[in-house]
Amino acid sequence: MKFITAKELFELKPEPVEWVCKPWLAREAITELDGAPKSAGKTTFALAMCKAILTGGDFLGYQTAKGRIVYLTEESGTSFRAALARAGIEESEDFHILFWKETHGLRDGETSAWAKVVEEAVEYAKTHGAAVLVVDTFAQFAKLTGDKENSAGDNLEAMLPLQKGRDEGIAVLVIRHERKEGGGVGVSGRGSNAMSGAVDIVLQLKRPIGSHTPTHRKIEALSRFDETPSESTISLIDGEYRVLGESDAVAIPVAMERVLEALDREESANLTIKQLETATGVPRTTLQSALKQLESEGSVTRSGSGKKNDPVQYQRNAAETPSP
Repeated sequence: MKFITAKELFELKPEPVEWVCKPWLAREAITELDGAPKSAGKTTFALAMCKAILTGGDFLGYQTAKGRIVYLTEESGTSFRAALARAGIEESEDFHILFWKETHGLRDGETSAWAKVVEEAVEYAKTHGAAVLVVDTFAQFAKLTGDKENSAGDNLEAMLPLQKGRDEGIAVLVIRHERKEGGGVGVSGRGSNAMSGAVDIVLQLKRPIGSHTPTHRKIEALSRFDETPSESTISLIDGEYRVLGESDAVAIPVAMERVLEALDREESANLTIKQLETATGVPRTTLQSALKQLESEGSVTRSGSGKKNDPVQYQRNAAETPSP
C-alpha cells in the first residue's frame, strides 16, 4: 500500500473535481439517481444528461465535458429505442448500449456474474474512450432481489465493482427505483440505505408538491461536493431540461395565476381562502404566499374581519381587472 501526503495529492490532481456534467456527475465519482418507477422520469433525465455530454452541450445551466457513454439498460430494445428517439440520441455512434438480456448467460463463480458485467463494461469504456458508465437499474443488473435487496452487506458487496470502475477515472451513474413508501433523499432508494452511503452524490428526482405543471420535477441532493445544490426545480421544455429555481419560487407564480383565474370566473367573486383552496387545488401555505403577493401588487383585495360570521374574502381589484 502506498501512502501519500495531502500536498502530494494536490500535486497529482490540482483540480479536486473533474466534472463531466457539473454539478451532478464527475470522474472518479459515483452518482446515484433515485425516483419512483415510471413516473419520476429517471431514464428521461439520465438520457437528457447523456445527450448533452455526447455533444458537449449545456445541461441545466452548465457546460458539459464532451465524451462517449456506455449505458447498461434493463429495458427491451423496443422501449429503449423510443426513449433514445425522444432524447435525440438515435443517430449517435458514441452512445454504447448493453441490454440486460445480454448478461443472462453469465453464472456466479469465482468472480460473480455482476462483477464480471462491470469488469467488462469498464474495460469496454476504457477501450472506447468513454467518460461515463450508466447502470439503469442497479438492482436489476446486480441481481439484488428479495432479501438481498434489503441486505446492507449484499448492497455494499455489489457496489465494490462499481467503485473499482470509478477508480479507473470513469464517471458512474447508478439508477435505483424508489421504495413504495418513498422517503427523503438518501433513504428513498429501494432496498438497503447502505448503498447511498457508498456513493459520492445522491439525487432524488420527484414530482414537487404544490402548484406545478406536469413537466416540473424537483431534485433533492446529498453530495460530497460543495457545487451540488441541495434542491432545484426543473422542467422539461421543448425536449430540454431547464432550471426554474427553488420549489416555492416556482410554485407561487403558478398559484397566483390560478387564484386570478378563480376570481375571474364570476363577476365580483368573493371567495374565502378555503373556497380558493377548493377552486385552485393549491395547498394553503402556498396559497397564502400567493395571495400576499397579489395583494402587494394590487391585483387582489380582501374584505371581512376574519371573525365569526365575517370571514376574510378575496376579490379582484376592480381597477386592475381588464375590461371584456
